[in-house]
Amino acid sequence: MSAVIDFVQLRGEYASIVVVALLLWAASRPLARLLGLSRGEVTDVFWNSAVAFLVAGRLAYVAQQSPRTLFDPLVLIRLPGGVDPLAGALAVAAVIAWRQRRGGGVWLWAIVGVSGLAVSTVGYDLACVLRDACYGTTAPAPFGFRMSGFSEPRLATPLIEAALLMALLAAVVSFAGRWRPRAVALLLTGVLLLVRAALTPASVLGTGAVGVETALLVALGAVALAAAAVTRARAGPPDVPQG
Repeated sequence: MSAVIDFVQLRGEYASIVVVALLLWAASRPLARLLGLSRGEVTDVFWNSAVAFLVAGRLAYVAQQSPRTLFDPLVLIRLPGGVDPLAGALAVAAVIAWRQRRGGGVWLWAIVGVSGLAVSTVGYDLACVLRDACYGTTAPAPFGFRMSGFSEPRLATPLIEAALLMALLAAVVSFAGRWRPRAVALLLTGVLLLVRAALTPASVLGTGAVGVETALLVALGAVALAAAAVTRARAGPPDVPQG
């Protein structure tokens, strides 16, 4: 049975990447229209950011878990082995900084980068059904559900995260045209960080998953939201092109 589960999860990881790629492609047109950018520019940033996320995230994960295997190419490209999302997010930030140097609008490109991370998170969470990995911490019914391989009902934490992010993204988009790009980028960043931190105790490891990284997410998320509020309070008319 374990061999069957491993087979499903292995194929599911790569299928999840395909789902994420399709969602990013679908999101590129409305996002480009909202920000007054070309779709080609947005998809270019999405592609470069995705590659940077996977490479940096995988390298960081392997360096932490098994540094001796850093020079084994087969280990490095085995994505189901694990990816460090924080290192991946920093790599995305580097891609955004590089793109901004090619032509201004740093906060517009920051919106593109953070939106890409949010859409990717939603896609990967929804694809948990393909990996047989929608389980989180134990919870009583009706909050928890019976899942294969577990004797106790569990939260469908990835699906909860996906639903929260979709609702929050819709809320942000609904009034983004009235905010300046800096405030929108900071707001999206804060929302993404705090949702992930809030659901960490609901992951499969439960409260044992809460640690320094969770505290860092909370601190950065709070700072981002505070900065967004200050920016909004001081801002004049928005300069996000509407198309």
